[in-house]
Amino acid sequence: MIKKFFSKVDKSYKMEEDDERIRDMLCKVKRELDYVHQEFDYITDDILIDSFIYEIQALNKKYQYYIKLCKERGLVADGFDSI
Repeated sequence: MIKKFFSKVDKSYKMEEDDERIRDMLCKVKRELDYVHQEFDYITDDILIDSFIYEIQALNKKYQYYIKLCKERGLVADGFDSI
């Protein structure tokens, strides 16, 4: 009986840990996306432009994924009015 009690506590702790990781990743991807957008304004080389476009597309996909996870879990990240 004691074993079952602690396994439930561990599961809820794990969920909170996962929620925190998801919020952290959302913020990290947002910062990366902002940075790449800023740098994109200053590049002139065609090869670099192509690579930045692919990087922006990849980061947008990651961002959409973490937004979806946050919505599913009802999470709000610091610095975001609404998700």
